[in-house]
Amino acid sequence: LFRGEFDVVKELVASLKNGVAAKNVTDKVIDKNGTPKTGGTGIKQLRENIAESKLSYEIMDDAAQAFLKSKIMDNIHKYYYLIVFGGYMLEAAELARDAVSDEIKAEVTLKSGKCAIPANKLKLVKTFTQFMEENANLRGLIETGKGNLQWERDIPPAALSNLESLAAKDFKGNMGQIIHDIYQTAHVMFGDMPQGDHKKRAKYRFASKTMMRLLPANTQTAVESLIESKKMTLDLYEIISRGRQGTQGI
Repeated sequence: LFRGEFDVVKELVASLKNGVAAKNVTDKVIDKNGTPKTGGTGIKQLRENIAESKLSYEIMDDAAQAFLKSKIMDNIHKYYYLIVFGGYMLEAAELARDAVSDEIKAEVTLKSGKCAIPANKLKLVKTFTQFMEENANLRGLIETGKGNLQWERDIPPAALSNLESLAAKDFKGNMGQIIHDIYQTAHVMFGDMPQGDHKKRAKYRFASKTMMRLLPANTQTAVESLIESKKMTLDLYEIISRGRQGTQGI
């Protein structure tokens, strides 16, 4: 994530002429906006901002997640078009050099063989709008791909099968074992996160969502209705309480 290697960006780099070079040039500019410790201006490092927001996403409540998801996709959209513009600039520079006459090139050729064409001799051959018209498919690619991230961690199939089996056999009777196994699964799934409040919240939210997923069908429907009407929240202890009651009192 911190390298900006999102699926939609990988597709862009593969389809754009000079895609790798365009991303490298863009990343250098973005790095200049990093922290002063790394030689940046301290304004905003876009790739890091996206990555940090994504890491925070899984510990947020639903309302915060909706806001954060929109922010992440918006920043990926910006990053994508910065790379596109980088590709355009590389192409524009090449076209501008090629448009200069051989006579002028001969006058400004250095002993090393390199051609130092004065800026006032270079003319923009193509606008960015024209470039985008020629590459109209790039517009559709970002619109469909900016949300192509793994927003939730996948439960290991074996762990999920075990939990579903316990819930199907006797949800109320196996409640203690279900809670234990959910947290055992969370311990493995979030093992990459450092100890602290973030990890605790991530595991608790995972436990809440997983318990909701395991509720008997009729109870789950009733609880979803209560959450939607804001009469309860997606909280593990509330869900456990409703699960034990069943549909009684809902």
